[in-house]
Amino acid sequence: RIFDVKGRATVPADPEFGVSEHVARVLLAARRHGADVSAGINITYEPALLDELAEQGHVAAEFDESDDVSSSVGAAIEDEPEATVLYQTGGMGIEPLIYVLGSDAESVADTIRSLV
Repeated sequence: RIFDVKGRATVPADPEFGVSEHVARVLLAARRHGADVSAGINITYEPALLDELAEQGHVAAEFDESDDVSSSVGAAIEDEPEATVLYQTGGMGIEPLIYVLGSDAESVADTIRSLV
């Protein structure tokens, strides 16, 4: 996680593979349903961020995380096979998030850097 502390980006711990089960679930579900992706990250959901990602050429697809994640992500990928951005707007007990997927960690990091 990256936090804003007094206007500065703060990382409380080093990044580590496999730490986020949520990102892993979404990434594996996308791969299982045909997406050619190997890396992913989640960021806060904001419509302006989705707009910026679309302006950069990313295809976005919404999914409903209150259902089975694999099925929901699968349906989103089937509707938008070129999606590299998956998002859910939240609900009762569900944090609204954007998942940025890519071919490798470096390309995903570059995408995120372009947003800040």
